[in-house]
Amino acid sequence: MDEEIDTVIVDTYAIMADLTEQATQKAVKTLEKIRTGNIRGILHYHIIYELSYHWRKGRLPFTDEEELLDFINTYFTYKDIGIETALEASKIKVVGDNLLASSDDPYLKKRRLSIADATTIALAKQVEIPIVTGDIDLSYVAKKLGVEIIW
Repeated sequence: MDEEIDTVIVDTYAIMADLTEQATQKAVKTLEKIRTGNIRGILHYHIIYELSYHWRKGRLPFTDEEELLDFINTYFTYKDIGIETALEASKIKVVGDNLLASSDDPYLKKRRLSIADATTIALAKQVEIPIVTGDIDLSYVAKKLGVEIIW
């Protein structure tokens, strides 16, 4: 973080990595600033969906849905996506898949951008804020589209 930021979008990958102690120091510092209220962390519908899905599959340490909701509501701000963001996300999905397919990295060539990742990038571009993530597909496409990644 070259300049002081006050708001970030937090991707599912970053939250899961933090909760399982696999996040980088830079990401952990940013997430700690969210927990202490020094940075606002934004989530959107697809991220909440993914968190809930991974919890239901036993991949996150919440005891029940109420605890998951308390976690989300305590630390994050929910940002509803509008029609414009949805339209932009669909464009980013197509562009992102093409960027991944044309990558020099054989691993990335086989990957596709998820709807959640395309929405995250669209929202980050719309409100001009960084994304906290270690997701390789999301990071690659976001950087190519001029979005800052914190990891």
